[in-house]
Amino acid sequence: MSAGSALRVLGSTGDDLDRALLDEWVIWQRARNVSDKTITERVLVVRRLRCAATISAVDVDRFLSNPLWSKATRATYHGAIRAWCLWLVRTKRREDDPTLIATPPRVPKRRPRPLADEHLAALLETKMHQRTHAMILLGAYAGLRVGEIAKIRGEDVDLITKSISVTGKGDKRRDVPLHPILQTLAADMPPRLWWFPTWVGNARHAAGGPMLGNSVSAVISRTMNRAGIPGTPHALRHWFGTALRAAGVDSLVIKELMGHESLGTTAIYVDVPVTQRTSAVGLLPDLVRHRPAAAEDAFASTARA
Repeated sequence: MSAGSALRVLGSTGDDLDRALLDEWVIWQRARNVSDKTITERVLVVRRLRCAATISAVDVDRFLSNPLWSKATRATYHGAIRAWCLWLVRTKRREDDPTLIATPPRVPKRRPRPLADEHLAALLETKMHQRTHAMILLGAYAGLRVGEIAKIRGEDVDLITKSISVTGKGDKRRDVPLHPILQTLAADMPPRLWWFPTWVGNARHAAGGPMLGNSVSAVISRTMNRAGIPGTPHALRHWFGTALRAAGVDSLVIKELMGHESLGTTAIYVDVPVTQRTSAVGLLPDLVRHRPAAAEDAFASTARA
């Protein structure tokens, strides 16, 4: 079937063919190693579109104009629709990409939101299960995402080289050196299979499979709420990057440890402490040799007062 005839059919049958195309799109993305989480999120957005294959630029703008959505949500939804439309163009289902004509949402600049040292210390003093404590330590002292924490196996940890092999986004692996705190933790954790297995009945079964990242996030969130600690589990990862920067670690090293593609992404996580900013400004040379007369008089009168 040609692209033109496919669009004519879609115009008459609508949702049924949209679902068939979505199934093909899912297969196409999986073949290109797009993560299951990303695929699921994209499909959920596109399914909310009416006659998604024939959507126009006006339809995109109308869909994204929901006043209840934040700027960040609109930007995320726009990205999902754009990925869908690009696939339709590449597979010759349509000739144009309406997201190029629609007004792209302005994405607010994200700021680092690390957990304060005092909050992290209080959180670690809170009574909790041993494995919840282990999850928090992995987030703070290895900078792991909740999905990465969920998939840690005993085989990923090398106590001889004192490192942990982490599978990150896009199934990319990186080796993170074990902080002494994590070396102690690893010695008490299972040397094989999943560290955080799913529950089957009334028992954990490491041979079954790992917890979901969302479940790890929920476990940590409940503990933070109970302890009265503000923020989200992801703030532990922000603390990791920020604490390294405060210790004088080069941004390129932090980028590699966190598994980022670019320094721009790392900058979102790393907050430069006020003390370092103040010290930096203090390093500027004093080149003022002569103060203007008017300014001198004003300065002198202020000093006398």
